[in-house]
Amino acid sequence: MRKSIAAASALFALCVSTGALADGNKLLLECQDGINSMSGAVAQNGVGVGHCVGVLQATMDTLDLFHEAGGLPRLVCVPEGGIPMIQSMRIIVQSLQAHPESLHLNESVLVVAALKNAFPCQ
Repeated sequence: MRKSIAAASALFALCVSTGALADGNKLLLECQDGINSMSGAVAQNGVGVGHCVGVLQATMDTLDLFHEAGGLPRLVCVPEGGIPMIQSMRIIVQSLQAHPESLHLNESVLVVAALKNAFPCQ
């Protein structure tokens, strides 16, 4: 139980610690650029695309870590073998566009919410 509480506290701290620096507005632009560049266009901001990929991968890895090492229940249940990065980007962009009232929130919180909606656990 203590491990679960500690893991949940660490996840919460991670999500709010960068809130002022990284929100959905920036992530939306970066991930849209990432989709375009993975579809054959030239990236407008290669560093931003890398940031989008990093946030998505780090958030998914952190969710897995807290489940495996922290003993927390799975929050997101992606299909066996994972999903392509461009699919992750599309899910995030669709969610951010559907909820513009939430763009001020921390990007990791928004990624978790989008993935939970796309891949709920039974």
